[in-house]
Formats: sequence, C-alpha cells, structure tokens
Amino acid sequence: MRESIQKVLPAMFLIGLGISSISPITNFMRGCNIKGNISVSTGDKLYHLPNMEDYATTNIDVSKGEKWFCIESEAIASGWRKAPR
Repeated sequence: MRESIQKVLPAMFLIGLGISSISPITNFMRGCNIKGNISVSTGDKLYHLPNMEDYATTNIDVSKGEKWFCIESEAIASGWRKAPR
C-alpha cells in the first residue's frame, strides 16, 4: 500500500490534489467502490452502490469533497444518504 501511495502522490500534486485528498484516493486504491457524490444542483451528499442505475455515470471529484467509501455504513456515518437510483 505504501509503495502505491508513493507512486500516486506526485501525480496528485500535478493535477491539483493535496494531502487532504490522500484518504479518498487510498480508499479507491483499496478497492472501495461506493461513490460519494455531491449533487451540483442541491449540494446533497449522495452515495451510489455499484448495482445502482446512476453508478456508471457518476464521477467522483475528490477536490470538491467527493469521496470513495468501502462500506455503506461508513457513508451513512459520514452524513451521506443513499441516492434514489
């Protein structure tokens, strides 16, 4: 894991991601596949599971506070709610 992070860090800084982005990035690298997306229109924090309708078209931008979660209860505990579809 440490080697993977060391390889990714230079690229993170090149695209404008800082140290605060490491946790969401490492969650993604660990295979965490629950997408925590912030709605542009409402600001609602929604999470998407892989089997949900909008999962494939939902993009995560960690620089905007969006996250990857490993388990659903982690998303709920962080104040995110399940997306409607």
